[in-house]
Amino acid sequence: MRKIMALLIVLVLCFSSFAYADMNSPYRDGYIEGYIKDKVGDVIQIEEYDGTLHTLPFTNEAIYIIDDRDAKLVDFKSGMEIYATLQGKKINYIESYSTQNPGYIKEGSKIRVGTVKKIDRDQLTLKFSTGDEKTFFTSPATVTIKKEKNVDLNALYVGDRVKLHFDEANSDIISRIYIEGDSILIKNMYKGKIAVPNNLEDNITLENVQYFKNGKWENKEGLKTIPYNNEVPIYIGGQVVPYKNLKYYKGKTAYMVVKGFFGDDKIEKIEKLVIKNQYEATFSDKIEDINFYSENFELKNKRNIGFNDGTIIIKNGRLVDKYSLNPKSDAYIIADGRNNSLMADLIYVYNEDINNSNTGQNHVYSGQLDEIDTYSIKLDDFYVLDKNEWESFNDKKDLYYDEDTYIYDLENKKVIKPQELAAQDYAVDEDSDYAKKKNLRDWYGYIYTDGDRISAIYVQKNMDSLLRQRTTNGLVESVENDSKLGWTLKVQDAKDWSDRKEQWMSKNTSINISIDKALLIKNGKTIKSEDIKVGDRLYIVRDDIYGKVIIVK
Repeated sequence: MRKIMALLIVLVLCFSSFAYADMNSPYRDGYIEGYIKDKVGDVIQIEEYDGTLHTLPFTNEAIYIIDDRDAKLVDFKSGMEIYATLQGKKINYIESYSTQNPGYIKEGSKIRVGTVKKIDRDQLTLKFSTGDEKTFFTSPATVTIKKEKNVDLNALYVGDRVKLHFDEANSDIISRIYIEGDSILIKNMYKGKIAVPNNLEDNITLENVQYFKNGKWENKEGLKTIPYNNEVPIYIGGQVVPYKNLKYYKGKTAYMVVKGFFGDDKIEKIEKLVIKNQYEATFSDKIEDINFYSENFELKNKRNIGFNDGTIIIKNGRLVDKYSLNPKSDAYIIADGRNNSLMADLIYVYNEDINNSNTGQNHVYSGQLDEIDTYSIKLDDFYVLDKNEWESFNDKKDLYYDEDTYIYDLENKKVIKPQELAAQDYAVDEDSDYAKKKNLRDWYGYIYTDGDRISAIYVQKNMDSLLRQRTTNGLVESVENDSKLGWTLKVQDAKDWSDRKEQWMSKNTSINISIDKALLIKNGKTIKSEDIKVGDRLYIVRDDIYGKVIIVK
């Protein structure tokens, strides 16, 4: 009997080890399996099959094997599936295969890992670490997850790194999409002269360093050393520079974009580097037309500029490839060359919108609450935000709410229940004796919707002057809860939409935004003021310093 009980205990313990992720199991077992998540220098981040992350260095005598042959650490790329043995908390043996196998396949399911190349409604094109591309499909049943929370598919951007899960091995219909967190976002853009490229220590030291802020380059004191290795190609004039030749470019100006390392903003790593070849010219203008065959685009000022695989292109805070450029984009451009022969070294796209792609159906309305019934609202003389401008409609619009709709009364500073919205006097028959006797008028609202469903609505007695309002996008520089002013944001890299010029206009200084009375949205849901963090990208509807609708992108 004791033997049977002992055996049952052992079996329970065995099955428990499979049911729950254990951060320490690789160190007890002496080995680790999974994927290479990220790598800088001689430190590697491995994601186990269950999603647990480990950041590990290597022993001095570590053995590297790819395809059963000796290799070097630099040969191991992000996305590779690996097996490694451990000596304490260091890797002493690691092996992988160079063949295309972006995901671990097990019975009844498969996984694919890559970077989003294109989003077209229900089609999602991924680019794998090998350079190969494949298109997959979403369905109404597809679940999208970011930072362990369910989000709308509209939370996905071109340039995001994702893990796709499939319920059937031979299916291209995605069951679950896991979006990598903020580590995918560009942290800084630098410009400086190459002082000391150190191939042995895998880093580059810059002098005369500048960083990009508020539409211009600002000086940064002292030298700056940034981790770098030959996994990221170096370009000059559209040509790849061998890593071993970087030392010959000492004194040359380099442009680079950096990200946080393993989600740590204090540690930066270079994502892309371009060396200036001839003479610098800068433009802040609209890209009118693009010819991908000849690899050039025409600006609104009729200047033609070339681009290539080496051009640094930043869009929605992410590093993207040249095919992600779109006509009618507003951008800051650094071009290299002379006279009429210019090649873009860097293109920083300003554009933002309410929806991240054509999968989104979110809208922002403002208007008079003409009728309120159970779970429905009729707007009168309403406005809708279209292409960053308020467009008016002398008409009525039916919208629908439910028990999950967030409703806030700005006058009384309180959340109200759906039943209260219908029962109280937020919409009245203004010609009735009841309304005249009590001097009642219809209220107005700022409304954020998913299609015709109201996700959130802020109601107030009087209509704001929408003519005074403008749309702005930018990056949160600081957040402060002032005892007198309330919650206030300082926003850098701000761009205002110009109706007259029909383009985003960069501001040359940071701006302050009061958010105490703003409708705040993130991932399709309302959030609190304290949920906005430094580094968040925002799409803002504002009246001078007063935010009205703020969407965290």
